[in-house]
Amino acid sequence: MEKKETPLEYSVRIKNGIAEKAKKNKGLSTFLFLVVLISTVLSPALILISDHFYLSKVLPSILTAGAALASYWIQLRKPHERWVIYRTAQREIEFEIDQYQFGNGDYSDEKKDNTLANKVCKRALQLHYEWMPLVPKAEELQNIKMNQNEL
Repeated sequence: MEKKETPLEYSVRIKNGIAEKAKKNKGLSTFLFLVVLISTVLSPALILISDHFYLSKVLPSILTAGAALASYWIQLRKPHERWVIYRTAQREIEFEIDQYQFGNGDYSDEKKDNTLANKVCKRALQLHYEWMPLVPKAEELQNIKMNQNEL
């Protein structure tokens, strides 16, 4: 028979899952930003300093395409905004866990286990509703396709 998860174990598991998602989105955001930054700085420099076909034409073209794709992905998926949402939820759950462990606030009575589980469940559901608007909608993708056809 499986051991029943305690409200504290549940809360820590939810917090760790959210922290992992925040870490992934921050890493992706930082990486894509660096791709855009490095590509846009190196492309003109390579064009200016080299007469070699591959260094002055091909490599800058590849870097520019990489910068465009990275910018597109940042605008479409919004990893930085997702990171902020996840990190905020993580900190709020950490606060609730600390309050629970020290018996502060809403956790000073006998129902503190139920209170913790209830608050963490509600925060996890609220988190879902917060990041849902960041998911690209079909209309947005259609507008991108139409804008590309106009070019």
